[in-house]
Amino acid sequence: MVAHLVGMVFACAGWLPALVVYLAVKGRSPFVRHHAAEALNLQLTLFVPYVIGVGVFVGFGVFVPDLSWTGSVLIVAVWLFSLVFGALAATAAARDAWYRYPIAVHLVK
Repeated sequence: MVAHLVGMVFACAGWLPALVVYLAVKGRSPFVRHHAAEALNLQLTLFVPYVIGVGVFVGFGVFVPDLSWTGSVLIVAVWLFSLVFGALAATAAARDAWYRYPIAVHLVK
């Protein structure tokens, strides 16, 4: 459950605490490993739109300052997605239910 919650707090760097949790708990049980891997996969997947959002914010801020807000909107939208689905996954983990994020590239099995 902790792996799901840290991504909601750390936003763009959520993959780092999720990786630490995954490495710390991967040997405990298949259920705990599954949830830690799911959280890590989601955070690695969301890292790409975060980087794009920062690039759009900085790029438009330099060249088209009137449109720099679009990068901020993308970053907030990705964070809200992480917040909602992270809460759903943490709730599922607390109820001892298996959960898969609807949009996550499964890099870690």
